[in-house]
Amino acid sequence: MCGIYWFIAVWMCSAPPQLLVGLRVGLQMAQAANCSRWGSPSEKGLFEDGDVIIGGLFSLRYSPPDKNHDFIQLPENRPCTGLQNLPLQYIYAMVFALEEINHSSTLLPGLKLGYRIHDSCALPAWALQAALSLVGGGASTCKTTDGKEEHINEKEGGQPVPLIIGGSSSVAANILSRILEPMSVPLVSYTASCPCLSDKKQYPNFFRTMASDIYQAHAITKLAIRYKWTWIGAVIANNDYGQMAVKVFQEGIQGAGVCLAFIETLERENIVRDAKRAALTIKASTAKVILIFTWYTDVMELFQQLAKTNVTDRQFLASEAWSTSTDLLQNVVSHKVARGVLGLAIRSAAVPGFENYLRNLNPSLHPDDEFLREFWEKEFGCTPVEAARSSNNSLPQHRSLHKASLPPCKGTETLEEVQNLFTDTSQLRVTYNVYLAVYAAAHALHSLLSCPDRESPSGNNISTCSFPKQIKPFEGISQQFFLGSTRCDRCPSEFWSNSERTECIPRQLDFLSFNETLGIALSAVAISGATLTTAVFVVFLLYRHTPVVRANNSELSFLLLMSLKLCFLCSLVFIGRPSVWSCRFQQAAFGISFVLSVSCLQVKTIVVLAAFRSARPGAETLMKWFGPGQQRGSVCLFTCVQVWYFPLEVVTCINMIEITGAVLLSV
Repeated sequence: MCGIYWFIAVWMCSAPPQLLVGLRVGLQMAQAANCSRWGSPSEKGLFEDGDVIIGGLFSLRYSPPDKNHDFIQLPENRPCTGLQNLPLQYIYAMVFALEEINHSSTLLPGLKLGYRIHDSCALPAWALQAALSLVGGGASTCKTTDGKEEHINEKEGGQPVPLIIGGSSSVAANILSRILEPMSVPLVSYTASCPCLSDKKQYPNFFRTMASDIYQAHAITKLAIRYKWTWIGAVIANNDYGQMAVKVFQEGIQGAGVCLAFIETLERENIVRDAKRAALTIKASTAKVILIFTWYTDVMELFQQLAKTNVTDRQFLASEAWSTSTDLLQNVVSHKVARGVLGLAIRSAAVPGFENYLRNLNPSLHPDDEFLREFWEKEFGCTPVEAARSSNNSLPQHRSLHKASLPPCKGTETLEEVQNLFTDTSQLRVTYNVYLAVYAAAHALHSLLSCPDRESPSGNNISTCSFPKQIKPFEGISQQFFLGSTRCDRCPSEFWSNSERTECIPRQLDFLSFNETLGIALSAVAISGATLTTAVFVVFLLYRHTPVVRANNSELSFLLLMSLKLCFLCSLVFIGRPSVWSCRFQQAAFGISFVLSVSCLQVKTIVVLAAFRSARPGAETLMKWFGPGQQRGSVCLFTCVQVWYFPLEVVTCINMIEITGAVLLSV
């Protein structure tokens, strides 16, 4: 596999002032968070106490649970599976760097750094839950929906973190940065490469040890132009990482004679289906060069689908996310498909002592390390002895049952001869980014806590860093943050959500009262109209046998006067405090009354027209087919249609109002 290495500018000897600012405020604001238990996606984690706790979020597992899309109940975060060796190496790179710093006499002397590390399963929702748990601390007070305070404790300690190393994808980094920014908690990412994250106005608390994808996309553009590849297909991750990269690539190839044949997207939640579709598109296309911007596990599934369709004659342009994947090189199926790969890679660097540190890891020395325990079971097929002894006391019941299916380890197992991605330190790429991120945070803390100059002679005096509690917050920050939930709950009836969408408040009812001037005027008009109509009705009734009334179609006239009277009286229902029965009755009653009056007018108009045409030949037939019976039937037909349709319209309107309200509350 060919590789074109691109290099990353990072902090080493000094930290950016923005990170110092974020740390200063983050140390204060993290302590002000009020809720700690956010439904963490996994009870497993890696924890170590210290004077300052550094948070860590890593995508350790890459097999997400199946989603339930029946929309019958709220979605449930079920555990992920498939522990990956390479992300596990990232975790211990962070631990290794922190242990190095704690043993240093020049960097943060007298101050111990601890850590709280969680698995985010490469899902932004779980990364958000874990991040909120980190900044909230392990033990705190939560406010329930009824306003009462509830104390929640966790076994992992209660100190909130002032900084988080994480955001393994650009999507997760985008979400986490926006959520953590009001609390001034810095986020240092080791792989998020979206150019959008470089905007300090939108992401003032985001930092990274990874180069922007803009440079990678420009490099791939130059490769395509250099080798005169004029017809290229693209398969990208359906997120900011893939979309931004292909956008920059398209802008770069304009006017250079290079065209994109197709763009296929992959989503991890539906990777099998998407990979099958992309493989069929690649097979059907005449493009022989395929650009792939996605994660290496997604590429593995794509290559397996290509092997099934016997597509083995394509040249692949690889992004840094999979160009150096050892799994793809060693896999027989993927190696057959990707015989030629040209791509870019993250800079590799050596970390002295790290390989020896990894090979000396053993669950017997770290009995509380859940990640190492699971890796040990996967690698050696046995349960560590120390873990088996403590399973009944410290582990959940489902975990103990799983252990019962594995034999106990002999105690002689070691990683000295194990060869896999976890122990392979020949090319530390993302691992080195994690290592640099930890040191960047340490240098920022060193400058922030008034630590002694590390270049000064150490024998002059013994000095240590200032204690973190001596840090004063910025002026203007005494705020109290109340975090409620990662999902929205619908407010009960008679309540609205406030403008901040943080609590339910009573609805404000606005209606036209009978006591108001406008209400009195409208009521007077309605009553006067109904009275006048009644008077006319009485006059017509008294003189119903006279030729004038009979010539005016007395039956339709009586019906028209009655409907007009009802229309006047229905308007009174729209005045006064609304209720359920009035809201449903007022529209139906007015609609039916109005249609009845219009129907009478229409039939009377037709009768008049027929009367004027009575002198013409054939007029007798017209009057025969539109006699008194047909007139009554027409009025009943038109009115019955409205009687049948209008209640359905009212119910539909009410349902649409409720649905719209629910959508607005969820937004």
